Amino acid sequence: MNSFFRRAAAFLLVSAASLLIVEFALRFFNPPALQYYRDVKLLHAYHPDYGVTLQPMESRYVRHYSGAWEGQFTTNSLGQRGKKEPSPTTPKILCLGDSMVMGFGVSDEDTFCSQLDGLELNGQTYQAMNLGVDAYGSLGSAKRLEDMANRLTNIKEVLFFISPNDFTMPEVLRNQGILPDDETDALHDNDPVWKRNFRLQFEATRISFFLQALKLGFEQTKIQITLSKASAQSETHSLFTNPIQYLKESFSRTPKKPVCNLAESKTPDHICPEPVPVSEFPCTDKPSSPETLAPLPDVTIIAYERMIGLAKTYGFKLTPVFLPMQIEELFCYSSGKYSPLGNYSIQAESFWKKKGIEVIQLKPYVQKMCGAPFKTKTGEIKKAGIRDYIIPGDGHLTKIGNKWASDALKQELEKGNR
Repeated sequence: MNSFFRRAAAFLLVSAASLLIVEFALRFFNPPALQYYRDVKLLHAYHPDYGVTLQPMESRYVRHYSGAWEGQFTTNSLGQRGKKEPSPTTPKILCLGDSMVMGFGVSDEDTFCSQLDGLELNGQTYQAMNLGVDAYGSLGSAKRLEDMANRLTNIKEVLFFISPNDFTMPEVLRNQGILPDDETDALHDNDPVWKRNFRLQFEATRISFFLQALKLGFEQTKIQITLSKASAQSETHSLFTNPIQYLKESFSRTPKKPVCNLAESKTPDHICPEPVPVSEFPCTDKPSSPETLAPLPDVTIIAYERMIGLAKTYGFKLTPVFLPMQIEELFCYSSGKYSPLGNYSIQAESFWKKKGIEVIQLKPYVQKMCGAPFKTKTGEIKKAGIRDYIIPGDGHLTKIGNKWASDALKQELEKGNR
């Protein structure tokens, strides 16, 4: 019996030593991909009400592992993006939403919310505060707003940016087990066991490089398994339903010629310098009718109603904003057409209009993207195309994309009596 305990103790000691060696090795060699996820992890903190928030008083220079973007990421004492602390007496505009609002992809000063700071409306100078946190859906945003409304003064307007990921998800991603943020929140909101386990893994992976690497590896493996299963099912279905066509496409496939539309504006000042691959991004001549689309999920409506209640309680103006954030939408709108991927905005806008709440729609400003001059990283001045506004393979706004959004928002905010 004593020998068994000695062997067990030796095994535990060797295992612990091995884990420590791996931990120190990862910290020493600091792989770029792991360091990126490490930096992003340390920018966040656990929150008992809405899961994850931004770590207060944090400052990190984040470099994307693929080199797609890099920038300074700073938070103030309330865990809001940017260095500035809220002024008690200055009227405020709050930016509420997910990672697009928070500003992944650019430095603090280049986020569109930061560029709204100091905006003058009706003789008043406004302070813009960034409440955005990545992966927030409608419910997360409502809880975040409630928390910050209790801690800020003189709030005049809240710009709530609605994302397609809030309550919609392409079928190909849903088949991989990826649900819209609102559906995910609804599953976990009243589940104390999940919340306890989430907190344990969140804090553990925040402390340990090794545990975070294991978690990332596990998540990537799950995705690859799901993709492999979906691909195998598709191949099997094609083989048995139409074997001749399957064999023909498998062994005698010829590349398709892209169908392009130059999508040039009638005015010489706004000529888009790149062709629009219509076959890749199918557009429609008219938008979908709200009556033909599914109603908003209950959890989304509950979150919206919660925000409306907060606006009444604290006396600020709640303004939903629709910022086209999918490159397919941008390509279609730039040529005066519509993208089915923009149906989420039609669904949500219909709700807000029934409530008598004014919305901001930035879709008309997309045509101003094509041909706009901007400076590249090398200092060269060139005319912008649609792809220059979105980080490739990342989906967030570039520096010029954030500038476009801030300019469009300023024009909308200056309209009417505010």
